[in-house]
Amino acid sequence: MVNADKRVKILIVDDEELICWSLKQSFEKAGGYAVNCAYTGDDALRKLHRDRYDIIITDLNLPDIKNHEIVRRIRDVAVSTPVIVISADLSESVLDDISGQGVVKCIGKPFEIGEILDDVKEATGFAKPARENGALTK
Repeated sequence: MVNADKRVKILIVDDEELICWSLKQSFEKAGGYAVNCAYTGDDALRKLHRDRYDIIITDLNLPDIKNHEIVRRIRDVAVSTPVIVISADLSESVLDDISGQGVVKCIGKPFEIGEILDDVKEATGFAKPARENGALTK
């Protein structure tokens, strides 16, 4: 789903305002994205009830909703929306907890913004396959 002005709609959920700001600036600079930020799980859920998003990027350790619970609650509202998890704690038990909940990628903090940009492009189909854009070489 792409909104009327052809931009991919992203919801970023993280209580670290600098991370939200950095990601929002990076996506907007790249072009083709409309980004909203939520700093708590409850704020994210309110935004999901009001609007539809093409992809959600969320931290797991929020002040009001902890660990895999945020992914489960996102799934209750946005059943088929791809979710990318960014977290400082991606232990095996955490990964086990969120597996099977529609998470397309888990990225550890600290992360490279370019990696998240690439993952969002891939998850939303925004990037053309290499053969289509002429980048594939022998």
